[in-house]
Amino acid sequence: MTENEKWDAVIGNDSNADGQFYYAVKTTGVFCRPSCKSKVPGKDNVLYFDCVEDAIAAGFRPCKRCRPELADYQPQKDIAKQTKILIEQYHSQKEKLTGELQKLGMSHRRIAQIFKQEYGVSPTVYANDLKIQIAKDQLKQSNLPVIDIAYSLGFESLSAFFTFFRNYTGLTPGEYRDHPGKSQSSAKGFFYTYDTILGPITIASSGSAIVALKFGSQMQTDLRQQRSSLTDRTADALNEYFSGKRKHFDIPLDPQGTEFQKSVWKALCQIPFGEVRTYKEIAQAIGKPNSSRAVGMANNKNPILLLIPCHRVIGSNGSLGGYSGGMDKKEKLLQLEQEFKFS
Repeated sequence: MTENEKWDAVIGNDSNADGQFYYAVKTTGVFCRPSCKSKVPGKDNVLYFDCVEDAIAAGFRPCKRCRPELADYQPQKDIAKQTKILIEQYHSQKEKLTGELQKLGMSHRRIAQIFKQEYGVSPTVYANDLKIQIAKDQLKQSNLPVIDIAYSLGFESLSAFFTFFRNYTGLTPGEYRDHPGKSQSSAKGFFYTYDTILGPITIASSGSAIVALKFGSQMQTDLRQQRSSLTDRTADALNEYFSGKRKHFDIPLDPQGTEFQKSVWKALCQIPFGEVRTYKEIAQAIGKPNSSRAVGMANNKNPILLLIPCHRVIGSNGSLGGYSGGMDKKEKLLQLEQEFKFS
């Protein structure tokens, strides 16, 4: 790597450059990995070394934050793991949990980002999933009064616990205790409407996967109208996408359609962020080069907008074509992706 490339890696906290070189700061006497999140030094104060031994021999000491002298040290993974342990230990003690997380030496927002990168959900969602599972187990396996279960999980009132439990399961604690088989795990599904920068978006979940996503607050469905941890997770991912912080989705999907439609939707998911394909190119990608018209119809029937990016398909003449979410939305989405493509 050239020195300019190394400097770009340092200011970009590029973890891909870890192990290729180390940088030391003359004013602090410390050396770091390229991915270290410490304050960016002045360029003139930086020296580069090929290995840890060279940096130490030159009189620099290892950074206590990124621990460059430890070959297997992965600070973000360690932070995520410590956060997970603390949530599991103190999920029912909000103030205690907050205090212990502060001892990690990072802002709550940064901890949440690291945790989500590692485990796919926010610390709040993880804590809530723990609480709901403990509540279910206690309701099924004990005769504890509901109020005792509520207080043991850190709820300040019985009504708060009822609201929380019902949002997750669709049942009151008493109903779940009497008929646990009717819980969310066997429910047909849920849908909920979220506010976004592109207006209201309604997300539907089968419980284990997203089955529909539409612009607007109306959805023709027999699913129960309430949020779930999966619809919340999807809404969070969408907000990250709209702000340029996310370029692909790792949300489980279960679109319902014909085998041909599913092959088209699968091909759509292969279109990279910020790029477009024509209907003809999609037809060729699925091995049916003469089915451009059918591809267009399958595109229009896409039940999970955004997550299955049918907005990235355009006409062979460069026209935008159609979009079930509205042409104004398609144009905004394509502009958004171009704006954040190289960020």
